[in-house]
Amino acid sequence: MLILGVVVMLSFALQYFLGFKQIKHFNDEYIRLRKEGRVSIGRRAGKIQSGTIILFALDKNDRIRYGRKIQGTTILAKFKDFNTFNGREIGKITLKDEEMKKEIKITRKAVLDAVNSYNIVKNGEIVPEKKSPFGKVYEKLVH
Repeated sequence: MLILGVVVMLSFALQYFLGFKQIKHFNDEYIRLRKEGRVSIGRRAGKIQSGTIILFALDKNDRIRYGRKIQGTTILAKFKDFNTFNGREIGKITLKDEEMKKEIKITRKAVLDAVNSYNIVKNGEIVPEKKSPFGKVYEKLVH
C-alpha cells in the first residue's frame, strides 16, 4: 500500500511539473510575440480530444504578420509555425474562407476564437472569461 501511495504521489508531482513547464512555454511564446506588437489569442479547449491555442502577431493595420499554434492531447505539445493566414486582416476571417476549409475543426474553432476576441477588444469591450468544464458542472449543481 505504501508503494502504491508513493507511485501516486510521484505521478502527481510529475504531472504538476510538466504542466508548469507547458504554462511557462506558453508564457514565453506570448511574451516574445507581445514584445513585437499586438497579439490575438484563440483557443479551443480539448475535453477528450486535443486542444488548440493559436497566437497571431498583428501589424499596425490589423494584418496577421505570422501565427504560432500549439495542438495536442499531452503536456509535451510545443508551439509550431502557423502561417496559413499571414497577410490577412484578422477581423475579416470567416468560416467561408478557403484557408479555413483546409483546417481541421478544432483549428477552425481556435482561429474563429482569435478573430472573435480581436473584434471584441477592437470594439472596446472585455473578452468574457471562459469557464472550465469543472466550473460549468459546479454552476449547474449550484443553480
